[in-house]
Amino acid sequence: MPRSATARARARSRTTTATRRTRSSISDAQTLEGASGTTSLTFTITVTPVSNQPITLFYSTSDGTATTANNDYVPASGSIFIPPSTATVTVTVQVNGDTKFESDETMFVDLNAASGATIADGQGQGTIQNDDVVPTASINDVTVFEGNAGTTTFTFTVTLSNMTDQTVEIQYFTGDGSATEADNDFSGASGMCRSRPSRPAPRSRCR
Repeated sequence: MPRSATARARARSRTTTATRRTRSSISDAQTLEGASGTTSLTFTITVTPVSNQPITLFYSTSDGTATTANNDYVPASGSIFIPPSTATVTVTVQVNGDTKFESDETMFVDLNAASGATIADGQGQGTIQNDDVVPTASINDVTVFEGNAGTTTFTFTVTLSNMTDQTVEIQYFTGDGSATEADNDFSGASGMCRSRPSRPAPRSRCR
């Protein structure tokens, strides 16, 4: 027996209400940075309750302490189609690996708009976990001619094993070898070497 107009109206109302109540949310994600190439940072988008209608979500990435200017990750944006009766989909952001010692960094994936669902939690935080070692410091050897008068400068270069986002301070002082300060072979010195954060060539000169 055909349904009445009232019954059809109620069915349409139930479908519309179910669509309005379908909520979308995006998870947080984390991954180790890696030393080279790219690593995937994968966010999961969940719709609740599962809808019998198709859903389209629009997303984009945004900087936190991780930035595209520093080449920490690859920016992304676009749309995601969620077929009917599908509960979860994923969004993947590529993280750029490096050997710089730094703090864990964060970036975000934002759900900007939705068709067929509402946005309940529209921001997922991605954490890029540092997996690089603390830099070690080394100093080179120097040989110069003594000269017959006046003074000659010895310039030593202190090198870090890898870059860092922190200022490095290293105390130094001179000590006798076969040349001694007592024999006036050299003038004793001491002080502090400083290396600026994220310097492409992690070196400081100490005189």
